[in-house]
Amino acid sequence: MSTPTVAARPRPGPAVAAGAAAFAAAMGVGRFVFTPIVPVMRAGTGLTTAEVGLLASANYLGYLVGCVLAVAPLVRRRRGAFLTAGLVLTVVTLAVMPLSADFGVWAVARGVSGIASAFAFVTAADLVLTLLRRQDRDDLAGWVFGGVGAGIALSGLVTPVAAAVGGWTATWWTAAVLALALGLLAVRLARLPAVEDEGVADGPPPRTALLVALGVAYFLEGAGYIITGTFLVDVATDIGPSWVAAGSWTIAGLAGVPSCVLWARVAARHGRGPTLLAALAVQAVGLALPAVVASPVAVVVSAVVFGGTFIGIVMLTLPLARTLAGRGAGPVVAGFSALYGVGQVVGPVLVAVVSGDDARPALALGGALVVAATVVAVAPARFGTRTGSLPG
Repeated sequence: MSTPTVAARPRPGPAVAAGAAAFAAAMGVGRFVFTPIVPVMRAGTGLTTAEVGLLASANYLGYLVGCVLAVAPLVRRRRGAFLTAGLVLTVVTLAVMPLSADFGVWAVARGVSGIASAFAFVTAADLVLTLLRRQDRDDLAGWVFGGVGAGIALSGLVTPVAAAVGGWTATWWTAAVLALALGLLAVRLARLPAVEDEGVADGPPPRTALLVALGVAYFLEGAGYIITGTFLVDVATDIGPSWVAAGSWTIAGLAGVPSCVLWARVAARHGRGPTLLAALAVQAVGLALPAVVASPVAVVVSAVVFGGTFIGIVMLTLPLARTLAGRGAGPVVAGFSALYGVGQVVGPVLVAVVSGDDARPALALGGALVVAATVVAVAPARFGTRTGSLPG
């Protein structure tokens, strides 16, 4: 009787690797490759800072739409199919970018890419994190989220080479090939059974006020961090020297790979809530630094802080939100991802409105938004001090 059960039980290692590859393809490349490509496109096509902000907002609006759609019961029942669709669309929309020089086409492509990355992120997170929870291997979740950093690092490495060989069009073709390779590694995750979390229906009632406060903080975090996520390489290009601009995004990605594991260890010792507040506070200072100090050192520190905090903040926030939601935890990943998506739409639009053609002041705005997120998160973080510290 026990043999079929053991045989059907998926091993966590391959699922973690596939989940990390999915995050790397859809998020690290599909969403964030635009950041190192920005200065190349500005030089080759004449894009303004405002237009860059609008393209970024199109992508983040698509991500928001995708997160809202991902709440639908059909998506939750067919997670594997929607994960595959998200990965395929990620590759296709990256390949569309160099086929046209029309801003409208670019905006549509980035918008659809956002929808695709949302489907891939939400479904991959649900599939692999549910598996890890059922097997009591929540300690491996940090490596899954680290896939975002790996994708960022890879895109940061290949983009300057592609730009030197074939200009801005080659950067998008290279990104499409990279996303395809990572997507092929990720598709095995789609074969995992779409099981539901055990015990959710029997959980405690939701702590609505704290959940709302955490949602507002997550929205502010999304608006603040994404400003640096969009303009860091552009600012580094203005500050110089050239190696800083070329290496800043790779540095951010490399900092992100182990960051979730490190933050999880800190949370295990000090509690998830205090660790979340610490991560937000460190991020706020790091994001604003290049706006205050225009030096290569400031850019490098900002890149390390950006990569070393933003994925960890996601990993710390989502489990806390699930805890606060109690028996209503089922759609929390998609719902909070939607709030994050709203923030990511608002952030670049604010830059387009207030910063003109200079992106450096925008980084100070991003830091201020994260300071606000830190303040709003204090109350739910206090609750997080009394809960478990591992993702789940």
